[in-house]
Amino acid sequence: MMAGPQFFRIQSFAAKANPAGQSVAQILGEAARQPKFSTHVRNPQPPLVVFGLSPDQVAEKHAEMVAGGAVTVRLADGSVKQRAVRSDRHTLMTAIASHPHLTAQVMQDASANADYQTWVRLNVAFFQTLYGERLVSVVQHLDEEHPHLHAFVLPLGDRNCSARDLNPAWTAKVEAEAAAKAQGLDAKAAVKLGNAAYKDRARSLQDQYYHEVSLSAGLTRDGPKRQRQSRAQWKARKAEADRTARIVQQMGARVAELAEQEEALETSVEDLADRLDHAEALFADAEAERALAAQERARAGALADMVEREAAARRSAAEEEAQKIRSKRKQDAALILAEARTKAARLTDDLHQARQAFEAQRAAIVRHAAAQAASVAVQVVLGVLTGKVTRRLDGAGWEVHDNALRQKVEALDLGTALDEVVSKMAALWERLVGRLTATDVATERQVAEATLSPVKKRPPDERMSP
Repeated sequence: MMAGPQFFRIQSFAAKANPAGQSVAQILGEAARQPKFSTHVRNPQPPLVVFGLSPDQVAEKHAEMVAGGAVTVRLADGSVKQRAVRSDRHTLMTAIASHPHLTAQVMQDASANADYQTWVRLNVAFFQTLYGERLVSVVQHLDEEHPHLHAFVLPLGDRNCSARDLNPAWTAKVEAEAAAKAQGLDAKAAVKLGNAAYKDRARSLQDQYYHEVSLSAGLTRDGPKRQRQSRAQWKARKAEADRTARIVQQMGARVAELAEQEEALETSVEDLADRLDHAEALFADAEAERALAAQERARAGALADMVEREAAARRSAAEEEAQKIRSKRKQDAALILAEARTKAARLTDDLHQARQAFEAQRAAIVRHAAAQAASVAVQVVLGVLTGKVTRRLDGAGWEVHDNALRQKVEALDLGTALDEVVSKMAALWERLVGRLTATDVATERQVAEATLSPVKKRPPDERMSP
């Protein structure tokens, strides 16, 4: 079901009514469907709170904010004084957005209701991005011809309680006028530049709303009269907006899935890091064993010294016999010491070589895995252009028509990780193919095949054994 053009407007209000009779109390009372402010509605119904507070609660929070606010003024004598917020100061910022579907359509048709709910969700996200924590309420009305939203924003944290400063267009106007006066321009020229800046910023805000809300909701930026289009042209434009919205929504879903896959990949990397830490711990144990061997060598040396002292003590009693015994024991001790030192040196070399081999094997595994994953990812992406990789007819995922490539994707478990990229590439390629001639399509496929050939022919590293 096709929609239509967007409608989005922001406006600030004061406690004192403006020439049109609008005030903070009137705006919040109309949103709450108070009888005296709802005479324009045939059958008023209570608003539905989509986000934050009800209109009555907004009124209470607004009153608390104004009571606690103050405006700094400089008197004629140069002194500074704090005064209460005046009733003509704009203290409430509102935003209204209307959907082109009729309320009856939204209430009775499931497809129209789904479109509307998507639009509501996008609006709330847009308001939160624009105003942050100062967005206190979003309500919807379903009792008028078109369903619409009211967003209420309070200048929380600003003692001046200036809601006008929450309007990007008004801020642009103030800055432009200040800059003009700083350059020496007169008041009239400054106001003219300020009004031009206001219009430019208001227009860019409408563009921002289109890209962040209307584009994904299937709404157009402008209506047919503004573009001076015929009925047929306008119908075709709405159909194109519908198709674009579906594509953008699918892309958003794919991005979310890819984020989940990235999180899973990070978990896998953390698991690998734990394994490497375990390997490091094993190496530390080996180092401890080597230290223990050094201690054993020290004990052997101490034993040799003890034997030598004992031989010297006996030398006085039996010089010749002691000499023989001492010589023999010296030889035995020297042999033991030499063997211990040889064994320790060999153990040290073995441990060093084992560590080098472990580090080399770990680096090779990482490089091999990264190279294989990157190569297969490139083949899959380029396979979209050559027709070997396509989206499924039901739109749920994609499939590989090349057996060898499919086996690589399954072996490396890259299906879900590449889902978003392949879906985007396939969608863009399908759109491009629809706009090219058969000759151009064949040429593009040949170029893609030529690009893929070096990747497919690259020999695997036979030295690696992950």
